[in-house]
Amino acid sequence: MVKTYENQMDQIFNFELASGFINSANGGVASAVNSAYKFSLDEMPDGNYATFLTNHDQNRVMTVLNGDVDKAKVAATLLLTAPGTPFIYYGEEIGMSGAKPDKLIRTPMQWSAYAMAGFTVGAPWEPLNTDYLAGVNVATQTDDPASLLSHYRALIRLRNEHAALRTGSALVLDTDNPAVFALLRADENGAILALVNLGDAPIRDYALALEGTPLALREFSLLPLLGTKDVLPLSSQPIFELPPFAVYIFQIK
Repeated sequence: MVKTYENQMDQIFNFELASGFINSANGGVASAVNSAYKFSLDEMPDGNYATFLTNHDQNRVMTVLNGDVDKAKVAATLLLTAPGTPFIYYGEEIGMSGAKPDKLIRTPMQWSAYAMAGFTVGAPWEPLNTDYLAGVNVATQTDDPASLLSHYRALIRLRNEHAALRTGSALVLDTDNPAVFALLRADENGAILALVNLGDAPIRDYALALEGTPLALREFSLLPLLGTKDVLPLSSQPIFELPPFAVYIFQIK
């Protein structure tokens, strides 16, 4: 017998946003994620949904992104700065690959470069992908500040430290460039700006549309949280040139 509880409902998985994250990271343009946000914010403005990149029934993120670590970092950024409750399918944080059939997207977790990837001393239910020997494992990436795992950990730390990234409102800012994505998250305690170059080329021609938002009312400073160490004034172009696949996260003061 299934128990029901009054005024309670499980969250739904937001497949619209998941597709937007992946398609924008893969294609280098913001139209997919912007469209997904428009649907999500119109239909579920309170963010009461679960977000993800791919799940146990889909080809793994790194395979969909053709093994591109920079694109994987962009996808992780889109996921972990978004409203909702984020879910990470095991191994995404180190770039595990795999495509259907299902058994090949559910292989053992790759913990180290030791035998059987440190998962077992016995025989696992499915052979491991040999890329665990080439750095796709937790132990190797833990000590590398430029690794995909370190990027995930930095994003998760920021999400834990700043409530605006967990439960704040979300506003997608127009950037006047199809390859630039900008998101404002805010609550009563503060505001966070995420700025991402989705493409593989440097960008100077962009402008954040601040008119008509609370950010246009007075001067603000951008305190660096990820991507730079410089304190910057908030303007329509806070970073003169966005490097390829650049990710910046600022606290707005």
